[in-house]
Amino acid sequence: MSFTDDMERLQAIIDEFESNDLGMESSLALFEEGVKLIRGCREYLDHAKRRVTILTSDGETDETRDEAPANG
Repeated sequence: MSFTDDMERLQAIIDEFESNDLGMESSLALFEEGVKLIRGCREYLDHAKRRVTILTSDGETDETRDEAPANG
């Protein structure tokens, strides 16, 4: 599934919790599915963040930036 599919499924799970009187087993099954989807989405977002950081990096770290001589 894609990130978008996972988010849509999470919304469907939330809607189901809000609109239905679910039994304990159904609630637990949906909760477990939701937790797995959230973990997958978080991993996807963490990976995307790392990619953006790499793509926008100018090659300097905070340490090298602090050591650079000041202009002026």
